[in-house]
Amino acid sequence: MRTRGVAAFAVCLVALAALGTAEATPPVSASLLAKYEPVLQLYAADRKPSAIEPFLAGADLERLSGDTWHVVRSRPPATALADGSKQLRLNTRGCSPATNLDPCYGRRPTPPTIYGRVWTAPTASAGVTTVLQYWLFYALDDWRNSLTKPTIWHMHEGDWEEVSVSLDAAGRPLEVAASQHDLGVRRRWSRAPLRGGTHPVVYVALGSHANYLSPGFHGAAGIPHVIPPRFSGLPIPEPDFTSAQTSVQNAAIVDLSARTQPWLSFAGAWGDGSFILIRDPKTGKYAHLPVGGSPPGPAFHGVWRDPLLQFRTWPADDGH
Repeated sequence: MRTRGVAAFAVCLVALAALGTAEATPPVSASLLAKYEPVLQLYAADRKPSAIEPFLAGADLERLSGDTWHVVRSRPPATALADGSKQLRLNTRGCSPATNLDPCYGRRPTPPTIYGRVWTAPTASAGVTTVLQYWLFYALDDWRNSLTKPTIWHMHEGDWEEVSVSLDAAGRPLEVAASQHDLGVRRRWSRAPLRGGTHPVVYVALGSHANYLSPGFHGAAGIPHVIPPRFSGLPIPEPDFTSAQTSVQNAAIVDLSARTQPWLSFAGAWGDGSFILIRDPKTGKYAHLPVGGSPPGPAFHGVWRDPLLQFRTWPADDGH
């Protein structure tokens, strides 16, 4: 009996040790997301991608009734957003691009955060079996058409951007895709800028947070990029400026692969609207023109519903 007891006790110890090891081992999704996490190159003065909680702490959850927005809850926790309808929105308390410029919006020194997701294709398409998505949240989009003397600003609260890496059945990277305003670009992995062999380098445009796969100025005079009317309401030329003044790498990654975060089902807008600010050269004052709503969260974007969409439809950028 004693021998059997000792043996049973030893088996239990082995089982407990194995359980502890399993719990300590990160899931496959976490290790994949860490392996291919993009390196973000930004202007030092620009906002960095952050967790949503600081934004929520400074916002009100509002509901539209008729033509008026009414506060439902101040400083809503992420759990309060679950299954929220399109009749709801988040609104930064005390600030609005409708009346304020970006100094009204505080810049909290929060640790950079990326929301990651591993998606597996039901059937391989063009050799792709897995897509790694990296969702980037910025409290404010404040694009302007000049670094020093802007005459036009495009501002909205709650800016969601995205970078993706596609993998084949053997786990080899095939392409990287980077969101830019209403669409984005994709590039073959063999021509992508990399750091450490597996981390794509992405250049984040000042204020707009559009993602580019090469540094510098994007949108030359005469052939500018244009913010599509369906996004901004107006066909606005969009010069974007990027810089490698500072880098975001090894950021905290929040894994969304299991979709357990309640805020993912929030269908409302992450802000109180999108506005064009046009400067009067005589008075120096800005006219604030509403041109649409703030964006929804990741799960309500086309590339979340169909992660292969970006690799099928976004234009190719081969690095030339």
